[in-house]
Amino acid sequence: MTLDRPRANAIGPVLVAELRAALAGHAGARALVLTSSSQTIFSAGWDLPIVSGFGRSEMERFLAEFTALLRELFTFEGPLVAALPGHAIAGGLILASAADERIAAEGNGEFGLSEVALGVPIPRAAYEIFRHLLGDRGAERLAAAGDNVSGMQALESGLLDRVVPAADLLEASLDRARQLAGRSRAAYAEIKRRARAETLARFDRAGAEDPFLDFWFADDARRRIEALVARLTKKA
Repeated sequence: MTLDRPRANAIGPVLVAELRAALAGHAGARALVLTSSSQTIFSAGWDLPIVSGFGRSEMERFLAEFTALLRELFTFEGPLVAALPGHAIAGGLILASAADERIAAEGNGEFGLSEVALGVPIPRAAYEIFRHLLGDRGAERLAAAGDNVSGMQALESGLLDRVVPAADLLEASLDRARQLAGRSRAAYAEIKRRARAETLARFDRAGAEDPFLDFWFADDARRRIEALVARLTKKA
């Protein structure tokens, strides 16, 4: 499954719907690799010029659809490998975090959760995925600091599983997916269910408790988001 959406594979309602449809269409696949057509970026996150214009009800729908996609990635029964050719920031890193393993290309790619710089926390459901990956302290520092880190730093923290030469990224990711696909699918799925049961329970409770939209529509966040959108629009 290859992300191929100008600009920077930004995530909006259309891309979320397309990814959910693609996942449903490949539900029986022995393994999946999620990657990008770009050689420098996996995804820069949500399509802010679009989603920043949503009213509260429309934003609530988008958040619900994005959360559903994240859950479907995280609970995909077969092996799911994310092949990251470059930057995976904010919503882009959240998507990659739902894969079983993340393999990144050597180079200048950066990885981080920048939401705090916009005056918002990451959605609570998404935060549970990072708790699963990094533990409480690792998830807190990644989300609260808002720093983008290099591939080697991400590897050391456990955010990435491997870093390989850029020319080898796709083949290395496909090889790993094939290797994992050679295991018993039923046993693999059962281990994932056991390992992720507590995370999924917290994930499913998070929606009713999440103040994300209150932060998103607060005055401070609106000013920060509008300033970033203005810069992005000027660059475009």
